[in-house]
Amino acid sequence: MSTADMLREAGLWPVLAVLGLALAVLLLRLLALPLAGAALLLDALADYAARPLTGAEGTAGPDAGSGVAR
Repeated sequence: MSTADMLREAGLWPVLAVLGLALAVLLLRLLALPLAGAALLLDALADYAARPLTGAEGTAGPDAGSGVAR
């Protein structure tokens, strides 16, 4: 079915509404791509920020951060 057939059968406004809706969906999907990339980047940064800290001697032992000097 061509656009001309749809215009004859349904009229101008319903066809324009469907075309406008299709264009809106296309634009929203294109906008979602960079937002998804930003979300992945923020997730990776959050994982990096939440990693466990290590002491100057390497791995943190059971007394790490207690302030007890030996």
